[in-house]
Amino acid sequence: MAFLGTQITQMKKIIFILLFLLPTSHFPLLAEVKVAPYYTLQFTEGAFVPNIGEWNFSINLLSDLGIIVKPEGKHSFVGFYELKYVGPGLKRQEGEKFTDRAMDHITVLRHTYNITENYFVKSQLDYMKEYKRTGSNEVWGTGLYDFGRLGGLVSLGRKFSDELSASVSGQYHFLNFPNYTDLLAEFQSGAESAESSAGKQNHSIYQTGLSVDYILNRFSLDLIFQNYTKQKIVMNAVQSDGTYYNSDLQKDIIVNLSVSRREKLWEKLSYSPTLSYKIKNSNQNYQHFETVGATIPVRYFADYYDYNQFIFSIPIAFVLGEKWEVSTGPEFDIKTYTERPPRNSDGNFLTKKQRNNMFVLSSGFTFKPNAVTRTTLFYVFQNQSSNMEFEKYLPYNYTANYFGIKFEYTY
Repeated sequence: MAFLGTQITQMKKIIFILLFLLPTSHFPLLAEVKVAPYYTLQFTEGAFVPNIGEWNFSINLLSDLGIIVKPEGKHSFVGFYELKYVGPGLKRQEGEKFTDRAMDHITVLRHTYNITENYFVKSQLDYMKEYKRTGSNEVWGTGLYDFGRLGGLVSLGRKFSDELSASVSGQYHFLNFPNYTDLLAEFQSGAESAESSAGKQNHSIYQTGLSVDYILNRFSLDLIFQNYTKQKIVMNAVQSDGTYYNSDLQKDIIVNLSVSRREKLWEKLSYSPTLSYKIKNSNQNYQHFETVGATIPVRYFADYYDYNQFIFSIPIAFVLGEKWEVSTGPEFDIKTYTERPPRNSDGNFLTKKQRNNMFVLSSGFTFKPNAVTRTTLFYVFQNQSSNMEFEKYLPYNYTANYFGIKFEYTY
C-alpha cells in the first residue's frame, strides 16, 4: 500500500496548488470567466465471502479532482484527474482472480462548443495509466498487463426537439503494455527473440458510435476496431520461421448495441432498465499445449475468442424521505463463445460450446445528511455458473456474498 499512499500524497499536492491558483483575484483578465473547482471521493470497504477459496476484506477508492471553466460565450472546459484503486474482491470480468488488484491514473481535458441552440461539438483528450497486481508479493509497476492509454474523441450532437436528440462520435486510443512479453514465443525461438516478442499486446482502438435520446429512452450503437501492432495470428501448422505464427496481425471487431430507459413510476419510485448485446469477432486462433514446456501443440482452435454477450439489468430506487433511500437491482449476464469448447475437471476439452452465466443482485440503504455526502450500507449476491469445469487457475462456478459500507463526498 506504500505505492498507493505515495500517489494520494501527490494528489493532495495537486489539490493544494489548484486551490491556491483558482481565486480570480490572481487573474484579473479572467474576472468574467466562471471558474468552479470540484472534488469527488468514493470510499468502499467491505468483506466478500465466496463458497470457494477464502473470504477476505476489500477496499476500493475513487477520487476525482477537477475544474470547470466557462468563459462568456459558447465554450466550456472541464479538466480533471482521477485516481481509482480496486482491491481484492468479486470480479465480473472473466479471467480475473478474486485476489487481483488494479490502480488507475486518468487525466482528462474536455471541451464543449455550442455551435447554435440545437448543435454542439464535444472533444476530449485523455491519458490513462493502469497498474495491475495478481499477487500480494508482486511489486506495483511490474505487472504483465500494466498499460498506458493515450487518445481522444470528437462528438457532434443535434437537438431536434425537446423530446428527441442524437449524437455521433469517433475516438482513437493507443494502448501500450511495457511489461508484456510472449513467453511461449521466447521459449520456442530462443532467448534472442525476447526483444521482438515484447509489446505483443500493444494495439490501437478505433471506435465510432451513434446515440439517440427519445423522451425517456436512449438507444446506442458502438463499433470498435482493435488493431494489434505486433501480435501475429496463431496457425495450425509450423511456419517457415519455426513458429506457429503467420505474417497477419490480430484484429478484433466488437459491436455493442444497448437500449435503456429511465422513468419514475411515481414521485418516490424510479427504475432504469438497460438491455445490451455485444458481439466480438477476432481473427486470432488458439494453440493448446499439454504442459508449460511443450513445444508441440495437441489441439488447435480457430476463432477461439469470438463470443456473443447479453446483459440485462434493472436498478430500482425508492425514496423514503428527504435523507433516506433504498435501492436494489438484479443483473443477468449471459456470455456464449461461438467456437470455444469448455473443459471438464481434468482439463480435457468437451464437444459443446463454452457458456458463462452470471446473476448479480445488489441492494443498498443510503443516508444523505446533506447535499454533498452519501453513506450506503450495501449487500451484493453474485452467482456464476459455467459448463467450464476446469478451475485449476480461474474460478468459473461459484456463489459469493459481498457486504460493506460506501462513503461518497462531492463538492
